[in-house]
Amino acid sequence: MSDVKVELEKRDALATLDHVFSAERMMETIKYLSSDELKGRGIDSPEIEKAADYIKSKFEESGLQPGGDDGTYYQTWVQDVLDKKNLKLKNVIGIIPGTDPELKDAPVVISAHYDHLGLGWPDVRKGNEGLIHNGADDNASGIAVMLELIKTTAKSLKPSRTVIFVAFTAEEAGLIGSRYFVNNYQKYQIGKIIANLNLDSVGRLFEKKLIVINSNTAREWKFIFMGTEFTTGVATELITQNIDASDQVAFIEKGIPAVQFFVGPNNDYHRPTDDISKIDAAGLVKTATVVKETILYLAERKEPMAFTGKAKDIIPSADVPMKQHKNGNSKKTAIGIMPDFRFSGIGVKVGAVSEDSPADMAGMLKDDIIKKFNGIEVNNLKIYTKHLYAQKPGDSVIITFERKGELKEVELTLSER
Repeated sequence: MSDVKVELEKRDALATLDHVFSAERMMETIKYLSSDELKGRGIDSPEIEKAADYIKSKFEESGLQPGGDDGTYYQTWVQDVLDKKNLKLKNVIGIIPGTDPELKDAPVVISAHYDHLGLGWPDVRKGNEGLIHNGADDNASGIAVMLELIKTTAKSLKPSRTVIFVAFTAEEAGLIGSRYFVNNYQKYQIGKIIANLNLDSVGRLFEKKLIVINSNTAREWKFIFMGTEFTTGVATELITQNIDASDQVAFIEKGIPAVQFFVGPNNDYHRPTDDISKIDAAGLVKTATVVKETILYLAERKEPMAFTGKAKDIIPSADVPMKQHKNGNSKKTAIGIMPDFRFSGIGVKVGAVSEDSPADMAGMLKDDIIKKFNGIEVNNLKIYTKHLYAQKPGDSVIITFERKGELKEVELTLSER
């Protein structure tokens, strides 16, 4: 088949996507969830309750069966979260029941978190305290795609395997909702879950490839996404590093193959500027199409996928963990960069630089490749984060980086993120 014919077929495939998924519907969801009315969907707020009720109403309207406690759509519990005590937390769960007696009890789980940072807790940059963090990309976009998938499949899909849709709470506080789910869900045995597909920050695709994080957790992922690219024309890029990026990690910790759909770092991460005006509506449609193809495949797959991940080696996705540092320092140390997960060379490639951060003030730029931290070679993200976490805010460090083949060295003072 000629390259021209292949390209034409891809264009034809993309042209049909809007007939299946509604970009307008997804944008309406993002508009509401990221509105000032919902004040950033912070956990322990009246506004996150509104968000949960909105998601529940969409589950119900689309025909999902309740998957929560006591015949409801909610899985609820009370838990201390960081410095807040006795918080009432809530996951929203809906189900498309499986039809095959031998497969229905080994489900596929589709997830997205619906919480964000509210007015800046638990992760606020200095100067943004008290401002609404709307979280349009992170993660109203993931919820919007999930709700659109439900809207277009819940009443027509008759899957062999049960398909469970979950909107997780408290992801921003350390994967609280997803870890509670995998440790406490009773309707299906967690160990029988064939896979988790997690949607987080998928709102800014534009002309980029759709990133699939943690694709090392099963050998089959490579072939699955080769298939989706062929059938949809939407390009994907598989990231095989053990990255702790979102709720899929809770499943990986249980030995379940799991991936996150993601579109890459941006300068608005965890800032009040993460607004709907920066969302790519057409990209939402492309993402929904890839995820739907993946669901359809997994829901009919006869055999489980062997887990090939390495949960114990997972490393955080940004330059700061939400949990306490291994050295006992609970402050969030940062230089102000987001890594480019696509990079597979030696070092850590800078995907984005935060404005007025230590890296920004030192003159570091997107696409710089960090080679050394205080004179020690950092061949990959795991080594880099290890050395970063050994420091505390206010420490001075020397960063050696490569730019267009030339090595540069800067001294900067680490900040508290």
